[in-house]
Amino acid sequence: MRSIILVILSCAVLAALPTGAHAGRIFGDISFGGKPVAAGVKIKVNRPGSNAVDDTTVTDKFGSFKLTVKEEGKAMLTVLYEGKPLDLAVFSNKEAARYDLVVEKKDGKLTVRRK
Repeated sequence: MRSIILVILSCAVLAALPTGAHAGRIFGDISFGGKPVAAGVKIKVNRPGSNAVDDTTVTDKFGSFKLTVKEEGKAMLTVLYEGKPLDLAVFSNKEAARYDLVVEKKDGKLTVRRK
């Protein structure tokens, strides 16, 4: 009887502990010149002012990506395109957020913006 109560209490405590509920997903597609970027473009996301990276990934053959941000709020998404880091402020929340991005070349300089 005591072991059953202990198991029930343990389950209740574990259910009450915070989990990844504060984490948010960021996903989308990246294009350049109206076409998807090549597979393997590196992307990372981290909190502003922090060197710790929350998540990294690479694009698939359709230019798509998926990242997980540990906490809700503002984050910095970095796309490493042609060896150059392109930064964009993003926001994560409990719901998944779609960020379709466009890499552009203006005055010989690469930039990234939301579509």
